[in-house]
Formats: sequence, C-alpha cells, structure tokens
Amino acid sequence: MVCALSLAPSSLLSPPTSKSQSSFKFASHRGLFLVCCVFPQFKSRPHKKIDKPNSPPTTTYPPININLDDLFVKIETPPQQQRKVKKRKAGKKQKGKQQEEDVITAKGARRKFDRLLDPLADIREFNNFFSALVRTKTLINLVFSFFTRLTQVERSYPDEYTYKILMECCVKTNRVSLMFGFLGRFLKDGRSTNAHIFCPILKGLCDDNRVGEAVIVVLDKMLKFGCRPSVVNYSIVINGMCKKGEIEKAMDFLLYMISKGCVPNVVIYSTLIDGLYKKGEFEKAMDLLRHMVSKGCRPNVVTYNTLIEGLCKRREIEKAVDILHEMITKGHQPNVITYNTLINGLGKRGEIEKAMDILRNMITKGYQPNVITYSTLMDGLCKKGEIEKAMDILDDMIFKGLKPDVRTYNTLIDGLCKRGEIEKAMDFVHGMISKGVELNAVSYSSLIDGMCKNGEIDKAFEFVNNMISKGHKPDVVTYSIFINGLCKQCEIEKAMDILHDMNSKGIHPDVVTYNSLIDGMCKNGEIDKAFDFLNSMISEGHEPDVVTYNSLIDGMCKKGEIEKAMDFVHGMISKGVELDVVSYSSLIDGMCKNGEIDKAFDFLNNMISQGQEPNVVTYTIFIDGLCKNGEIDLALDYLSDMISKGCAPNVVTYNTLIIGLCKKGQMEKAIRFVDDMISKGLEPDENTYRILKAFFEPDVLLRISGLCKKCEIN
Repeated sequence: MVCALSLAPSSLLSPPTSKSQSSFKFASHRGLFLVCCVFPQFKSRPHKKIDKPNSPPTTTYPPININLDDLFVKIETPPQQQRKVKKRKAGKKQKGKQQEEDVITAKGARRKFDRLLDPLADIREFNNFFSALVRTKTLINLVFSFFTRLTQVERSYPDEYTYKILMECCVKTNRVSLMFGFLGRFLKDGRSTNAHIFCPILKGLCDDNRVGEAVIVVLDKMLKFGCRPSVVNYSIVINGMCKKGEIEKAMDFLLYMISKGCVPNVVIYSTLIDGLYKKGEFEKAMDLLRHMVSKGCRPNVVTYNTLIEGLCKRREIEKAVDILHEMITKGHQPNVITYNTLINGLGKRGEIEKAMDILRNMITKGYQPNVITYSTLMDGLCKKGEIEKAMDILDDMIFKGLKPDVRTYNTLIDGLCKRGEIEKAMDFVHGMISKGVELNAVSYSSLIDGMCKNGEIDKAFEFVNNMISKGHKPDVVTYSIFINGLCKQCEIEKAMDILHDMNSKGIHPDVVTYNSLIDGMCKNGEIDKAFDFLNSMISEGHEPDVVTYNSLIDGMCKKGEIEKAMDFVHGMISKGVELDVVSYSSLIDGMCKNGEIDKAFDFLNNMISQGQEPNVVTYTIFIDGLCKNGEIDLALDYLSDMISKGCAPNVVTYNTLIIGLCKKGQMEKAIRFVDDMISKGLEPDENTYRILKAFFEPDVLLRISGLCKKCEIN
C-alpha cells in the first residue's frame, strides 16, 4: 500500500515558484521510469560532450497527465473561481477522452499520427498523442515506431517530456536496454542532466531488481554529472530496498541521506514504516514513527493506513481502531482504503458483525463503499461458511450500482467449492460469464481444487482442457492442486506423472507441490521414498518448511518410529524451523499409540511451556490415549482443563470419552455425555451411533434425548 503511494512528493501541494519547479515536481510524481546511460558498468559508449549552437531551446511544458497549476488554483482561489476551474478541467477531460477514442485502434492511431505529421504539429500535440497511446496499454508499442518516424522529419524537436513518455513505455513493456539508447539520444541533443531526469533511471533499476546499481547511481554517478540527489531520488531507492525486504540497508541509506543534508519527507518515513511492519519489526516501526514526529514531520493518511494495515495483519484490531481514532483526532480524515483495511482485518478474524459496524460507520461519515469493500466482506463471510449472507451482500452491491469484478465472483466460487457445492459453483460461473466477466486463473484454480477434493479428478482434467482452450495456461498452482488431489486419493504414481509433465513444460514445482507429494507418500506408508523426495526438493533449491517436516513426522509416528521422529525433530529445530501445534499433536499421538503416556504427558507440558497452545485435536489425541490406557478420570480432568482454556470439545472428543466410559462400565455417565453433546448443538455422527448400538439395548437408546429421531433401532 505504502509502496504504491510512496512516490508522490510530500511537497506536491505547495505552490511552485517557477515553471521549472513545477516540472521537477511532475517528474518526481510521474517520472519513476528506467534510464541508464553512459555509466561504465552498463557497457555503453563513452559520452562525448556536444556543443549545441544549433540546438533548439529547451522548453518546459505543463505535465502530461496532471495539471499542477489547476491543482494550486483549486486550493488557493475562492469558490466562484474554483467552479470555473472545474468547468475548464471537465472540458479538458472530455477532450482527452475524445482523443483516446480517436486512437482506440492501431489503424485510428496511424491516421491520427499522419495528420499530426502533415502539416507538422507542435511537439506538445505529439506528446499528448503519445500519452494517450500509453494509457490505452494495448497500443503502447506504437509509440516507439511513431517516435522513429517523428525524428526523421526536419524541424521536429522532441522535448524532455517526449523522452519521459518513451521511458515510461520502456518500463511498461520491460525494455530496459532500449531506455539506455533514449537517454543517449537525449544527451546527444545537447541537453543537460538534472536530479529529476535520474528518477526514471532509479525507478527502472529498482523495478528490474537492480537496487545495488541504483545505489551506485545516487552515491557516485549523479555527483559526477554535477547533480545533487534530491529527496525523491533517495525515496525511490529506499522504496526499492523495502520492496526487496532489505530494510536494514534502507535504514542505513536513510542515515546516509540525512548526513548529506537531505531531510526525509513523510513519503520516505511511511515507506520505511511499511517495510518494517512487513518484516515483523513492529517495535522498530513505532520507534521510527516517534522519531518522525519528533523531527516535525507529521504523519499523513498513508502513514496511518500503513500502521492500521500492520496491526490488522497482526490481528491487533483493537489497536488498529485506536489508531483510526487518533488519526481523526489529529485532523486526518480516513479514506476508503483505511476502512477497507479494517473491514479486511475483522473479516479475517471472523468478526463479521464488527466489520459490518465499520461499514455502517463508513457510510455515515460520507464514504461510499467500493467493490473492494464489498468483496472483502463477502470473503470474510465465505471463510465462515456463510455463503448465503455473502450472496445477499452481492445483491446489495449490484442494487447500489456497483459492478462486481472477477475477484468478487472468485470469492463466492471459492466459498462454494470449499463447501463441496461444485454444481452450484458452476451455475454461478455461467451467470458470471453471461454478465461479461471472464474467468481468470484464480477462478479455474478454485473450481479444479473443489473437484479434486470432491474426488472428481476426471472432471477436473476436463475442466483444465477447457481452461487451456480459453487461453489460460495451467501454472504451478493448477498443477499443485492436481497433484494434491491425486495424492489424497493415494494415486501417487499418477501424481508423479503430472510432476514430470509440468517439468517438461518448463513449469517448476514449488514448496507446495513437493509438500503434497511428500504428504501423499507418508500417508501411503512410503517413508523412505518421501525422504528421497525431500533430498530432491533440497537439491532443487527449495527449503523445506514446517508443513514438509510435519508430514514426515506424522508418517514416522504412524509407523511407530518415535525415536526416529524425535531425532528428525532435533535436526529440524537446529535448522531454525520451530515446531507448531501440528508437529506436537503428531508426536503426542505417536507416543500415546505406543503406550508411552508419561512421555506424551511431558511432551504436552513442554508444548505449553514453549508458548504453543494445544488445540481441540491435541487435547482429543491425549484424552484418547488416556482412555485407551484406562485412565478415564484423568481424561475427564483434561476435558475440564480444555474447556476452562476456551477450547470447545468437538464430536470426536465426545465420542472418545463416551467409548472410554462405556468400556469402564460407566453407562449413566456416558448417556449424560451424549445429552451434553446434543445440548451444545453438536450432531451425533455415525461413530456415535455405532458406539451406542454396541453398548446399549434399544429401550435404553430411546431414553437418550434427540437420538430416537436419528438412530435407526430395529
């Protein structure tokens, strides 16, 4: 979020003192493209200074895509003049829209360019035309050929803004090397460099993952060209470092910047705070915020949004709401992004009612929810399994005139597929297509995943063929879904065939792919094969994660190889991978099944001491071990402990205790547990009925509340 907004200078709203200053601010705001020139490491020709007696005078024109003068008038002039400005801007907007419509096709663009050439139009008209082509995205490549034709015409003098548009095209089309030539031509025309012309160079290098070279430009090359790096130059490099996760380097670069007398602005501070949050350095982020304020740099809405997003990701929603209140108290109005971030955070925590309260508060304050707001709410509802309520939100969204996008539909498709309602999801897809919304890779992946989990592998294969026919190539996610589905069906050989197929097509498996195969092999009892595959995974440069280790630990424990599993755990910890609740649960289960209850008890206590809270699965495993060991009273004590810690027992927990009590002859207590389970809204499953039929006569079963309606009694 911050990285996307961090390129606008904080001084954008202060009136320019001259045309050149306005031009500089435009370059700072827009000009973040790639240029590289005559630097030795770029292996280009040495630059020769060219005299320019016949060169055209350097002209500075208004910005291409934003009229700064109008922006200043809007801020500083009375309301009646503001209305005039709005009318003028509306006229310009209409004119710009008409121009884009004129060049919407390649044929139309060529006709328009020919009209500009004969008679030769002012360079500003060419700039506006090129800019319109860039905005179409599909016709962006025409700019290069048109520029070549323009330079072949006498009396045509491309200016600084022409080159900026060309540089933007290079960035958007990933033609970094071509940009070097444009800079060389720019210098050949006799133009001098300045700080803002380096913004494209720095942005381009950072976008191309060459942040180190960008640093050299700021520390060395700019100075050799007689340019003192500006706050925007530093901002671009710091932003590039943060995007790469090199937050320590970014902080060092901030100190270097300050040592050179360049004062950081709110954009730089916000970028660094965002970077620290993303690295989990929350305390450092707050320290930097306090430092920023102490230096007289006031946080803006982007800074506050960064803080709110970071807290929401940590699930500290209450603190995020406090930041919202502080933000309003200090005179900063939240925007739609602020509210959407809070709604998303609450949705992920399953607190939909609170998310709805934020939505209502947002509307009361005069902010209109957008497609992202509604899609976020729907995602939260779908994750809770409340698909029908999500559908109601969709209807409300359409009623209010908002057009759902593919992300909105994907949320509902994924929710239906996770619930196993594939046919309903397909009906929804047909409706989506009829509204002109095309499926994307995420849509196909959700549907294929749903089919695979439903055991409909053949149907999923047919759907992939349909996906390919529509021009969507299966990616590593699609292949991983198939491999996982086949492994769940114990079709390991077929899964390996899919792996070979994806490799032959140049699609490399990722950690998720390897994890699915290792888990499938372990569940199939092929532990040695799984270890061979682990070694293959490491040799391919993929670092195993806790999911990989958990599959292997579980496989060994199920084979009764507890000592081997424990040795493996020590190796896992030595590599910096910490055990999670799944790791502990698998080991406790193995120990209990091996009759090592005391060892399991010690391991459970060790788990709690390490800050890992047992979940319902962990408790149920241990209770089952105690029941099978005949220690029913201790099992009941652990049930009480589990409930006191806010962990609600499930049907499996109750079934474990019911069969344990029955085996101990404590029939009345077993019946009370059945009643207790039903009173808590838990439906008895087939195992419950099987246990009761094995231990009770039909007349006794009829006394158990609720079961007489569900249990067939002969």
